[in-house]
Amino acid sequence: MGSSITKQIGQRKREERENLVSQMEAQLGVLEDHPDDLVYTHTSPEDIVANLKDRKEGWIAERVMIAFIRSACSAHRKTNCLTEILFCEALEQARSLDKEYAATGIAEGVFWGLPSSFKDTYNIVGVDTSLGCSPHCFKPTEDPKDEGGLVRLFRQGGGIAFCKTNVPQTLLAFECRNPIFGPSTNPYSPARTCGGSSGGEAALIALNGSPFGWGSDIGGSLRIPASYSGVCGLKPVKGRWPTKGGRSGVPGFEGIKGMVGPMARNVDDLIFGTRNMIKLALTTSFMGEQLLPLPWQDVELPKKLRIGYYTNDNCIKASPACVRAVEESVAAFRRAGHEVVKFEPPDVSEALKIFAGLTSADGYQTLLSNIGKDPMEPSMRLVTLGSKLPRWLNRLARWAFDNLLKDYMFASVFATSRPKSVQEYWQFTHRRDVYADAFRKAAWEEEQFDMLLCPVQAVPAVEHGKTNFLSPMSIATILYNIVDSTVGVIPVTRVDRERDATPVNYLDDTKGSWFLENKVYSGGPDRAAYDAEKMHGLPVGVQIVGPAWREEKVLGMMKVLESLVGYKT
Repeated sequence: MGSSITKQIGQRKREERENLVSQMEAQLGVLEDHPDDLVYTHTSPEDIVANLKDRKEGWIAERVMIAFIRSACSAHRKTNCLTEILFCEALEQARSLDKEYAATGIAEGVFWGLPSSFKDTYNIVGVDTSLGCSPHCFKPTEDPKDEGGLVRLFRQGGGIAFCKTNVPQTLLAFECRNPIFGPSTNPYSPARTCGGSSGGEAALIALNGSPFGWGSDIGGSLRIPASYSGVCGLKPVKGRWPTKGGRSGVPGFEGIKGMVGPMARNVDDLIFGTRNMIKLALTTSFMGEQLLPLPWQDVELPKKLRIGYYTNDNCIKASPACVRAVEESVAAFRRAGHEVVKFEPPDVSEALKIFAGLTSADGYQTLLSNIGKDPMEPSMRLVTLGSKLPRWLNRLARWAFDNLLKDYMFASVFATSRPKSVQEYWQFTHRRDVYADAFRKAAWEEEQFDMLLCPVQAVPAVEHGKTNFLSPMSIATILYNIVDSTVGVIPVTRVDRERDATPVNYLDDTKGSWFLENKVYSGGPDRAAYDAEKMHGLPVGVQIVGPAWREEKVLGMMKVLESLVGYKT
């Protein structure tokens, strides 16, 4: 019965979306060739606003909006990246801005006339915030005061929200798929996922369907899809701008601090969005939400940066492609005269245990309440399995992995994924604080690094379905949610079938989980998650990590690396 209801609701939502997209395609002639659109969709957000305000020939808000609607429709047809469609409303707003500007000569706002997209988690008036779950469908946001904080700021700056983008069911996965809207695909390969949970957003931006957009991140949800789809992303630290006004998979959960942030085609676009959102946030009240009174500050980086790096976190060995991405970035920094030092992060598996321990504290009951009677997506099964087993069976599974299979890391992580008492939950929050303090002391106090450089994940974009037993691969990004650092992601290279082939005996010296690593590298091309031949040409990104609340510095360092590697989309 539940599955039948889910299918009916999903069909209604997809038909609603299809009608809105196809009507706009017919109205705007999306299937026709419009070469002039490239002028608008390949211009930076900052220059779009400047051209609109300067009344540059051919530049009006309506024309810009039409170009991006056409491009968004094309991206959606290719990747199934959209959820909620606001094209008609956005066109009307653009026309209204043009009319007002013609009458008054006034075009106020740092985002004046600029379109932007938002991850499905952000509340926007008139449409649902469903998280791909049927119980949240056909319940649109009604009060403008309930809109996402960044949506409100963007509107206040003169910007126009014109669509929302797809996510995994409940957000706790990096396979961008749910029973309501289906799977979103990678812009470089339909056989692969665009990542999650901000996957639809990354795919849309990669295909020039949006000037820039907005995602969220509690375990890599913004950074993984940015790397999979070859775009840039920034995970700030809470306090620089509002985070409320959206739907969370677990309302009230503060064991791990989730954050919202920008995604864009390059670092300059991230800087433009971040700088102006921070400036707007300091002049706006958000229903009592407490923000740091920390204004945007232009920074001058040291001429010689001190950089720590690593390619292996000793949990899941990074693939040759992801190792090469870091090593080539290291070489580029060294050629430019910067000091680069190998860094051994404190026991990274402890961060994964803490994350699993905190997120599973209620046995995932709150998280799973979102899906109602919807069928659970396969990518969530391993994540939630431990919490469903009786305690004795959980202990037996741990014993088997530890003593029979000799995989202590997997056993210890699996053992933490179970319901907990309040006392146990407090113990895990204490472990979180102890670990974060130790990591920060090692990186920022003892080593005095300006930044850390490391892989985003063990592999580039995986094929659909390969995430089902590989959710722990997100440890590479989860680490910095535990540490609570400012982190950026930029693409630096592409997979090369020859240079990035897996060497024989690649796992001989591994210190990580052999069970997970075998699923990544073993079983041949039909079973292994990593295969350089099949992944040839996919983008590969790196993480640039800085201390908390140093968004300006992290963006500056991202800009330095971007200029050194010269990655081309």
